[in-house]
Amino acid sequence: MARERATDTTALVAAAAEAFRRKGYRNATIDDIAEAAGISRPTVYKYTRSKQHLLDLMVDEVTGDLGRRLKEVLESGEPPQTRLREMIWAHIEAASANRTFYAIVFSEEVELSEQGRATFRSWAHGRTQDFRLLLDECLPAGSGVDTTIAANLVLSMLATLYRWYDPAGPVKPEVLSDQIEKLLGALFAR
Repeated sequence: MARERATDTTALVAAAAEAFRRKGYRNATIDDIAEAAGISRPTVYKYTRSKQHLLDLMVDEVTGDLGRRLKEVLESGEPPQTRLREMIWAHIEAASANRTFYAIVFSEEVELSEQGRATFRSWAHGRTQDFRLLLDECLPAGSGVDTTIAANLVLSMLATLYRWYDPAGPVKPEVLSDQIEKLLGALFAR
């Protein structure tokens, strides 16, 4: 039974995420989404054209939220190490706040529309480039670290926090951030 009746697209996307989480994208039906949203099947189509469209909208939610956070960090004018810390923190906050969306988007990426997949991959590539450039600023010249590889490794780690990290669990977000910083210690050595 639905907790609240969906009255807009945002609420419907959240309800769809719950249905996808429970049943999986392929097994969830429009009727399941309607039930989770507390609305009728015809009303679902008032807000969306398809189940796949809802999945694409989840990508928009993940990329929009994290994108805003990262843009603020990158444009802050802070020293590179501070921006790196803030970038890691932005990933932790976004993954914690949008845990269900992250789980669905990353596990169901193959189900995205062609346009949705292209948009997501392009967005992710741009954020990887941003992160690589920041790593270039943080690492001393001649460090021997390939920042393209490092950016991909670190961002893969941050993007998959949803798989194991529970912000309501015993490890607080600040502790997680501190542990990541310790792991990446060489980047903060300057």
